[in-house]
Amino acid sequence: MTTRRDLFKIAGGAAVGALLTPAPWRMITDGALWSENWPGIPRPARGEIRAKFTNCTLCPAGCAMKARCVGDQPISIAGVAGHPLSHGALCPYGIAGHHLPYHPERLLSGAVEDAAAAIKKGIGEGGRIAVFDTRPGRTASWTYRRAMASLPGGLYLRPEAALNGDAVDLSAARTVLSFGVPLLDGWGTPGNVIQARGNFRLIQVEAIESRTAAMADVWLPTNPGEERAIASLILNGGMDHIARELEDGPVLVLGPEDWPEIVELNRKYGALGRTIVSRRDAPVPDTWKDAAPEMEWADAAEGSIRVLLIDETAPGAYVPWHSIETRLSRDAVVVAFTATRDGYARHAQFALATAVFPEALDDIPAAVDSPAGVFRLSTSMVPSAAWTIDPAMFIAQLAGIDAASALRDRADAICRSARGNVFHYADQKSTPMKAMKADAFWKSLNEGACWIDDLDPKAHAPQLVARAATRASNVSLVETCGAGLVSPLFSKLHEESHVRLARHEIALNPAVGFCDGERVALQTDCGRIAMTVLLDPSIPPGSIQTATGADVLDLCGGATGAKVVRI
Repeated sequence: MTTRRDLFKIAGGAAVGALLTPAPWRMITDGALWSENWPGIPRPARGEIRAKFTNCTLCPAGCAMKARCVGDQPISIAGVAGHPLSHGALCPYGIAGHHLPYHPERLLSGAVEDAAAAIKKGIGEGGRIAVFDTRPGRTASWTYRRAMASLPGGLYLRPEAALNGDAVDLSAARTVLSFGVPLLDGWGTPGNVIQARGNFRLIQVEAIESRTAAMADVWLPTNPGEERAIASLILNGGMDHIARELEDGPVLVLGPEDWPEIVELNRKYGALGRTIVSRRDAPVPDTWKDAAPEMEWADAAEGSIRVLLIDETAPGAYVPWHSIETRLSRDAVVVAFTATRDGYARHAQFALATAVFPEALDDIPAAVDSPAGVFRLSTSMVPSAAWTIDPAMFIAQLAGIDAASALRDRADAICRSARGNVFHYADQKSTPMKAMKADAFWKSLNEGACWIDDLDPKAHAPQLVARAATRASNVSLVETCGAGLVSPLFSKLHEESHVRLARHEIALNPAVGFCDGERVALQTDCGRIAMTVLLDPSIPPGSIQTATGADVLDLCGGATGAKVVRI
């Protein structure tokens, strides 16, 4: 006869036995993972499997993309084979780009009405308004210039233009001399660099054996901060073995543009007009040409700006905040249009949430290594979130101008020019622009196409001008995707594996006396940031390597000297 005591024994034994099996622990683990990731997991709809074509906006390269979709939901992304600019290549940022609409650190709100009221108040009090555009050359950039032209004292500010706005033709180079430029690690358009790599010898001058240095034909290791002295030595006839290499032209010399030696080396070895070329911009409607002129941020008067609107929706050049702050008046209003709080939103009174790739419709200007002008669209593959705003439309409405059809208007202007060819992604064929009608051209752009301009037969030789020199730095920055978002999956794979330095990790030589994993501070005359040490014997004593990020660029901007201190 089974008693109540027997039932308790059976129940107790079953409970203890269950604890000794993997089942309950597996359920706890699965439940934790599901609850942690549930809001960020897209649910592809059942439906037709098809391909969509677009272009990436996550960096200035603008690589062509082919998205595999279930219904309208992209589930994987790859490059476009045969593309004349990106040559089928795609970096990890782009491959995981369709994850960004679900990013848990995405900016989800913004006081739009309060920001508009503060802007109007600043303008109404007679203050000067300016737009700072981190990715100039887009159609949105022209909208900002038109808007500033219609407002009293309006300024359009941009970062310093690479190569003074000229372009690099890697396909024409036979020898490349690089002073610390990550040519083989994300510079320019990666696919284009890979395509041209077999045609040139690379000489890398750098203190740290970076990925580019490791893959160069010749790596010239230096002491930290001595790279400019080596450039001067080569320019003045020293280092005969390097001079002999440079005689095998055409030559391209890359390095910090504030070094006069870089300009003079390119001039001495005949790079201007051969490997550094002038490039025409994509045409625009004639009615836009009375827009405000482009002005580099450094040319704005100190203390002159009452209202500053910053567009960092598309990752581009980042100017350290202490350099921008000096241009602001004491009571300035700063509005940042952004998808994350990591960039200029840290310094702005108002951070207004914007769409992320691949939600927004935008165009991408030509990259630094594109000798010809380019026009291509990043089309919207998923709907924009309800809380986002379009900064170009916001600023256009503020100024009272019509910009609703700006992209189509520019496409029509390109079509009327009858210049160049249109490369279609689906069939990898090109059509002369003069053979296309405006409607067909616009349709092609939205379905996946790229307009590539003819080279200008009347182009003048570039006139490079050295910028004001800055102090040498002992900090080597590993490039990341600017202040923009990257896929959480990608960041786990690449940060936890230490294939790349994670954010706020700092690589030091073991001889400097710090311990692996020790908490330290990276300190400059602009402040300090807490870091975690990762010991790496390949880092020379005296050198520091860390990952870029808006806070690190604010700290190390202007090439200030840096040191590591215990905290």
